[in-house]
Amino acid sequence: MRKYAWGPGLVTAILATPLLFAHFWAFGQAKNSGDPIFGTWKMDQTKSVNNRGGEHATYPTQHVRTLAADGDGLRNTLAYSPTSGSVYSYSAKFDGKDHPDPRTPGKDQTLAHWRLAPDMIVRLQKTNGKASEWVIYTVSADGKVFTSVSWVPTHPELQDVQVFTRGN
Repeated sequence: MRKYAWGPGLVTAILATPLLFAHFWAFGQAKNSGDPIFGTWKMDQTKSVNNRGGEHATYPTQHVRTLAADGDGLRNTLAYSPTSGSVYSYSAKFDGKDHPDPRTPGKDQTLAHWRLAPDMIVRLQKTNGKASEWVIYTVSADGKVFTSVSWVPTHPELQDVQVFTRGN
């Protein structure tokens, strides 16, 4: 009998697929909606949960995320508050290939991005060649709410959920 080497990341992706289809059926973007995911988004702290450590903590500041079209990819910028400078800003291609993570120079970390629909982007971070974080970005059907769900493959039950409203 052949054994399959399915890691926690693949199992999580398989288990999450029905949830994603249900989400997009209920909240999906219209087919001709353009680029609804791009824009400036301000965190709704009352709906966002930092659960990476299992504490269900609130975020202490109103994060601001800006996603902008950049060639055949995006520019992803994050600030920890509306009045602070950016924590990071990087460009990435939607090619699903591993590229050095510009947020962590000198470390063996890569990012791969996929734009699966006008209202959905998936990002995979690898550390030393192994999956270390998954992130799914989605936008509501009306284009007013942006959600970021992230987790580490070793503990997919500890998900960070960040909910944002359009800031522009």
